[in-house]
Amino acid sequence: MSQINKYYADENIVRLTAFLVIVVTAVSLFFKWPFLLLLLVFDFIIRALGQSFSPLALFSKSISKILKLEKKPIFASPKRFAAALGAVFTLLIFILIINGLYNEAYITGFLLIILASLESFFKICVGCYIYQFIVIPIQNKIK
Repeated sequence: MSQINKYYADENIVRLTAFLVIVVTAVSLFFKWPFLLLLLVFDFIIRALGQSFSPLALFSKSISKILKLEKKPIFASPKRFAAALGAVFTLLIFILIINGLYNEAYITGFLLIILASLESFFKICVGCYIYQFIVIPIQNKIK
């Protein structure tokens, strides 16, 4: 991973990946496939750790190349934090489904779909706002 990729992400790939999160979450909930959600948890964790081998991100990169989208660098740390939150949400949905709490899983899954839709369609990253208003002030106090 180059030094640039360590600090920046491509906004187009982030938004395409968010769209894929919508699709995977919707399919998982519709068919009640909890293990597809578990794969999504691991994909979120991979992205939160800043690794480049996330299956959804790799698929998004392929789509971006096919569509010949111009790279748009954005700061990666808030996106990684948002991915960590996505992992927590998805793990919660998985736990709810395997315990037969389908209504609660659908509500939580719908919230994840809304958050991913905001990112994918409107460039609104709620996790990034949480990062900006909670994480950065905490980091500044520690320093």
